[in-house]
Amino acid sequence: MNSPSRYGTMECLYIMNVIRQFRQTVSEFHGEGRGWSIVAVAMGWFLVVGTMLSVPAVLPDIKAEFALSNTGAGVAVTVMWFVYGACQFPAGLLTDLIGERRMLLAAMVLGGFTAASFAFSPSFIGFVITAGVFGVVGGLFATPRVTLLSRQFPEDSGTAIGLVMSFGNIGAALLPAGIGVIAAAVGWRFGFAATIPIFAAALIAIYLVIPSGTSDGAGDRHSMGELLPRVFSELQNRDILLVTAGVTLTFFTFQGMTAFLTTYLISVKDLDGGTAALLYGGLFAVAAIMQPLAGRFSDLTNERIVLVTVTGIYVVLLVLVVLSNRFIFLLLSVVLLGTQRGGTPVATAYLAEALPEDIRGGGYGLLRTIFTGISSTGAIVVGLFADADLFDMAFLLLAGLAALSTCCYLLLPKSYSDR
Repeated sequence: MNSPSRYGTMECLYIMNVIRQFRQTVSEFHGEGRGWSIVAVAMGWFLVVGTMLSVPAVLPDIKAEFALSNTGAGVAVTVMWFVYGACQFPAGLLTDLIGERRMLLAAMVLGGFTAASFAFSPSFIGFVITAGVFGVVGGLFATPRVTLLSRQFPEDSGTAIGLVMSFGNIGAALLPAGIGVIAAAVGWRFGFAATIPIFAAALIAIYLVIPSGTSDGAGDRHSMGELLPRVFSELQNRDILLVTAGVTLTFFTFQGMTAFLTTYLISVKDLDGGTAALLYGGLFAVAAIMQPLAGRFSDLTNERIVLVTVTGIYVVLLVLVVLSNRFIFLLLSVVLLGTQRGGTPVATAYLAEALPEDIRGGGYGLLRTIFTGISSTGAIVVGLFADADLFDMAFLLLAGLAALSTCCYLLLPKSYSDR
């Protein structure tokens, strides 16, 4: 078996490359100061995604401290993602009413307080409640970051959103590993506490960089009775429904897979905890590279080919994770699972652009509530399989659902402009 430090070096190289690409692309978008908006939003999304994915990363410590089963531990992950999904629609409505800037600032303030609450959770119930509150943080941030970028970069929204999402994956690669190191040294509570000053820095960056005059209250002020019929009318579009179904299925598989990937690698594939954590981080390092590349490629070509290719490869990789017995094959299969995240900015940009601008926040928020809420149950489903000693079967089930997602994308037009 190769040295784990070698894979840590690989992750660093991946992250350095995406940062270099990020700087180059931001410089291209620098006109009128818009490039700095990407930087500020990326910093916030780095924290949101990194903290949310730190919860499954410390599940072994949580299970040990509170004496939980796999299913019980999965509850905390599911609650967090379910609340995250449930907040998307109201967050979208609020975005239309008060603007992206205020929403992003509120998310960073609440995020800092919630990180402190993680550190002082007195019981598992308290931890679950805190996880749910952090789902609110993610919900407040997720929708306005997309509508802000799609508004500021109408011709290159896939690229801009992909760049921000790539930094979310860098957060997923770095924060869980960092919190894990701190957990091993002084306890998992101190790991979450260490994120508080970073939330403060992101709050200041968003406040200084995103101008209040261009994004606060950008949408029309509809009453709820006026807005809901319009949103549901737009959701009857066949292509929007297909993308929503495809995203729902892939999110479900990704939530279930990431919630228990380290546990699976340790208990079924007999890896040590350090190596499993490095492979987990490597997955998100690859995702950080893949998302801006896929977003840019979809802007230059078409969305369908990107979505079908990325999701089809994901199906094969999930099967290979189960079948791989040699470490090198397992390493490649697990790390390359991160390529699946390349489809997220493409599908996200497709959905955001398909909705009228004056209801884009509410409409996109409702879609995110649907697919994120459903997909949040993936952790409990995989946990149930794991407790029944059917871990391999759980991953094969996820592969089957990903195949259905690929079929949804195959039915789309060749490109957004062909709709």
